[in-house]
Amino acid sequence: MSKTAKTIADEVLTPARVRELWTANYLPALPFTPQNFDIGTLLPAMLYMARWGQRRGKGAFKEAFGSKINGKAEPPTIKNVASGLLAKQAGAFDGFGDPYAQSLLADLLLTYCLENKGHEEGHDVQVQRVFATHYMASWVDLPDAVAHLRGVPELLTALLAWTSHGEAIQPGGKGQFIVGDAFRVNPLLKLFARHMTLKGDKAWNLGDSDHFREEVASDLGVDEWLAVRVALGCRTAPYKVGKGKGEGDSRIPNRWPIAMDSARHLRQDLMTFIDVYGPVMPRQAFLPMLESGIALGMTNIILGTTACLFEWDRTGEVPSPEAHWPLFVDCSLGQDVQLRRVSESVMAECAARYERLPMLMMTLRILDERARYDRKLRNELPAPFPDARPRLNLLGALIHERHARADSILNGLDEDCLRLAEKLEESEESPEAIEILMGKAENPARRIAEAMVQLVGDNHQGGFLRSALESCVMSDRPNGLAMKRRVPRTEAGARRSVDMRAIVVTNPMLDFLVHRHLRKDARGKAAKPLSLRQFLDILYKHYGLYVDREPPGMSVPQGLLRENKRWLERRLRDLGLLVGVNDAESMKQLRTRFAVPEQVEEAADDATE
Repeated sequence: MSKTAKTIADEVLTPARVRELWTANYLPALPFTPQNFDIGTLLPAMLYMARWGQRRGKGAFKEAFGSKINGKAEPPTIKNVASGLLAKQAGAFDGFGDPYAQSLLADLLLTYCLENKGHEEGHDVQVQRVFATHYMASWVDLPDAVAHLRGVPELLTALLAWTSHGEAIQPGGKGQFIVGDAFRVNPLLKLFARHMTLKGDKAWNLGDSDHFREEVASDLGVDEWLAVRVALGCRTAPYKVGKGKGEGDSRIPNRWPIAMDSARHLRQDLMTFIDVYGPVMPRQAFLPMLESGIALGMTNIILGTTACLFEWDRTGEVPSPEAHWPLFVDCSLGQDVQLRRVSESVMAECAARYERLPMLMMTLRILDERARYDRKLRNELPAPFPDARPRLNLLGALIHERHARADSILNGLDEDCLRLAEKLEESEESPEAIEILMGKAENPARRIAEAMVQLVGDNHQGGFLRSALESCVMSDRPNGLAMKRRVPRTEAGARRSVDMRAIVVTNPMLDFLVHRHLRKDARGKAAKPLSLRQFLDILYKHYGLYVDREPPGMSVPQGLLRENKRWLERRLRDLGLLVGVNDAESMKQLRTRFAVPEQVEEAADDATE
């Protein structure tokens, strides 16, 4: 019987070691699981962590609303939720008794509160997402396992809390965005927890400490009210993650990405936008803009991490400050063919370079595992969390043979290469991996890393990382960062279709960027003037977004760059974000569409970070 590649690797490297390597990520560098996720589903989990200081576990949504088949609850549909609400809370839905009214309630739920799997329409499709229109949406365990969010809510919560010590975020403490907050301090929680109070003196009792004051909630919008009704149908908030149930640790990990500049920009963007505009913007405008900001920040983190690892591979050190990955923005949203092609060309090059990331991640996992079990090195290793850059610098010294223990570790890895190559050759398995392992010139850490990526396969290495990037840019979403199209290609006589992506700045993202940068970063977040020229410089310096200048290594006609800028100006004017009495650059000023009342200004000024 022929052996699989994993079985052979188990025999040579031991099963425990292979389990650690047979994955796609290295959490100290990129602190979330690189697989597909939906940015629109993150906020309820973040609200849960802000309230309870723990990761969300299993809730009662499926049991409360799912239809029973052979005694087992099935995932609910919109129709199930509507009928369940009418059955359990009939007094709250006067006049919805007939089938037509029930169908209308289902439409309201689908419009304002819930979303079907795959963004499908209809009342008989499984529900997959709850909109974070109110804090009570955090009671609804969608998706049913918090692990499906890939650790992104935990990363965003850690960035907002910004605790420089400990491997987990502790409830309370100083600052604004603390976790374990009882609706008192955290601006994100206070914003969404309208008419919420504590019942009794046990603020941490998941069963009954949260209390919605229905008697004074006459000013709730229909979107908030529906989220509250669905949550009350679940009866209680979900319990925290159960470690004994295979769900992982309930604590919120305190991890920062090595792309620290991108992380700081995302943190400041979210803090400013939530603090200043959360209380004054309509919820239906605020949420898409907030999701756009998260998408841009997460894209910068994942691409910034990749750029950092390229430099780490070359020099052995994580750069500070890191270089932003250049992205050319098609401001015409695909209407100008030439601009679209330039943006697609830049993204194609980005995708080609991104393919190196699996090998770099594997190299880090291999070196980290060897260093942790080295008798003379393990006590010297810096902590992996929250800031892993010193740890990566030590691993870089090993691979570049600048550390006293480098020779011993690399000799051991060279022996692993030879043994693994022999076993693969005996089983006539993966000749490509054998050739890589037997290479003479390449560093043994890189040889075994590249061979392991080959053995694991692209689906579980590059495929996972590509899906993570696709989730970050939110392709073809109304508030996303990219749009894609299918293009026919002929290779080796075979015709196939490939996806071409162009970077765009959708209207909600433009709204987010303009409003955020009309406020200062300093305490108080006071308003500041912002010219169009300054805005373009911010896009370039903070986010690596090129509009009126050439990306490095690419020649773009100056006339096309000027046309791209004109497209941006027109769109800003159409959105009411740009004013100017003539064509002078200094006279083109950006402005807000949502006025901030004086009392909100004062509240922001009193807040502390």
